[in-house]
Amino acid sequence: MSDRQKIIEVLRKELESKSYVHAFWEEGSSPQGFADEYSDLDLWLSVDDDKVHMIFDEINHILSKVGEIDYEYISKPLGELDAHAYHIKDTNEHLFIDVNTQGISRDVYLTRGIDEANIIFDKRGVVKFKDREEYKGNIEEERQKLNKFFQQQSSHLKKSMERNRPLEVLYYWDKMLQSITVFLRKKHGWHDKTEYDLKHIHRDLPEEAVKKLQYFYDTKISEIESKIQELQEWKKSL
Repeated sequence: MSDRQKIIEVLRKELESKSYVHAFWEEGSSPQGFADEYSDLDLWLSVDDDKVHMIFDEINHILSKVGEIDYEYISKPLGELDAHAYHIKDTNEHLFIDVNTQGISRDVYLTRGIDEANIIFDKRGVVKFKDREEYKGNIEEERQKLNKFFQQQSSHLKKSMERNRPLEVLYYWDKMLQSITVFLRKKHGWHDKTEYDLKHIHRDLPEEAVKKLQYFYDTKISEIESKIQELQEWKKSL
């Protein structure tokens, strides 16, 4: 049994019998079929609303049965969601365990093709799936928005160059590349992943577009001035 499977099985064995834990599922690379030796564990729990934050004392106790916890980071300590990231000593250095919790009163609708999941247990039919909605936006309008945004950001970028503020030059350069990334996601049908920025970009966009983004991102501050026109031309071709 792999460390991934062992961690899931230990959590399942300890949590399934608890009345305040209603569902346990895995999201991320594994259910999408992309897991490799670098993949972490993206785990979700639906619990009683008053256990969203309190259950992590129990999670720590359970994971300590697998091995010594040598890392814990709390990323969502307040609100209707919580999330802790863990690592267990002597497991793969990349095998971080992201445990996310949400209350039973919160609906769970996962989008097929994006939010695939391995259901480990679901006592109350918590996890529901929906089909991706067809993009109803106007891509030509999106292109015009991109053009206007570029016009303004180009001005900011050039002013920052004149003022000899290299970090601000880099900031505006990155904003321009981010806006192209959002446009490309919409153009290629990933309107519901525009907030992903470069995450999963190798899966979601054609290889040629990915290589072009990489080319422009791989630019030193001192090279930006010489690449501005080239970036503008690429943007016009999209």
